[in-house]
Amino acid sequence: MTKKSERTKKDGNKIKLLYMMELLRSSATEKHPLTMDDITLELKKHGIMCERRTFSNDMKLLMDTFHIKKTKVGRKNAYYVMSRALTDTEIKILIDTVQAASFLSKSMTEFFVKKLSRIGGSDLAKRVRENYILFNVKKRNNIEIFDSVEAIRLALSKEKKISFVYNDLNYKGERIARKNGERYLASPLTLVVNDDKYYCMCPGEEDPLIKFRVDRMTEVKVEEKLNVPKTALETRKDITKYLSEVIDMFTGKTENVNLRFKKPLAEMIFDQFGEDIVCKEVSETEAETVVSVSVASTFFSWLSTFQGGIKIAGPIKVANAYKDFLKSNLANA
Repeated sequence: MTKKSERTKKDGNKIKLLYMMELLRSSATEKHPLTMDDITLELKKHGIMCERRTFSNDMKLLMDTFHIKKTKVGRKNAYYVMSRALTDTEIKILIDTVQAASFLSKSMTEFFVKKLSRIGGSDLAKRVRENYILFNVKKRNNIEIFDSVEAIRLALSKEKKISFVYNDLNYKGERIARKNGERYLASPLTLVVNDDKYYCMCPGEEDPLIKFRVDRMTEVKVEEKLNVPKTALETRKDITKYLSEVIDMFTGKTENVNLRFKKPLAEMIFDQFGEDIVCKEVSETEAETVVSVSVASTFFSWLSTFQGGIKIAGPIKVANAYKDFLKSNLANA
């Protein structure tokens, strides 16, 4: 045998092993393991021959290297991948999360769901197809989100700035570029999902952090020649604290606010501010807590939905600002 034919044989064996592993990973589960006949038949479809006398050696090599388990189907040996990077339950949670994400377009959602279901193998992919549910979620139409996130991710890894066009929607649903299409320049610090919106967090000139909705960003570009300032990178340390103080990602001056609420609304308080806050009873029907919030119209809007069930007990300047907010809305009703 010549050196060339030996090399071809070795390469062919490597390809065979790769196909065997991919077949087991994608199609073999504990409930539906694959026998030697199943595997050799699939290999044959791809023009790869696997003789019975070499199959055992090939499979032993894979079992010594990967998490493959041998079982029985009738009297025949059968094989499946014993452990996966993600369980079916974990993949299902990710699929449901993707379907419920409004910042993804319909086509992106379907693409993600198909890709995630394939991770779990053919059985899970089949169940997903049969039980696919179209969530009643109003999806965004910006199909550039993948490209935008990729550019932001690259900028984060290289500590570079990004430039982009930022858009609003007019009453016709048309995308209109702010500042007449002039490009924004920003230093990305992280990507955050909050209240079903996807944000790129950046340091601001006046505020510690500002945020841009990713679904409103287009033409995102990494600015290779501009490094992110070290002072901006230091801001990352405060992001978690900052986010906990902001309601619905709209900024205002941060204040420690005393909220008094009817006891049945305790769950709403914990949902909004986290379960680690401390509440105390003030009467048979009410309790109160002190939370750090960004005092802005969105905080007042959230507060007004409870029709007096949650009140501002202090400081007085925040309570007065809330009254002014309500009066202004009544005047424009």
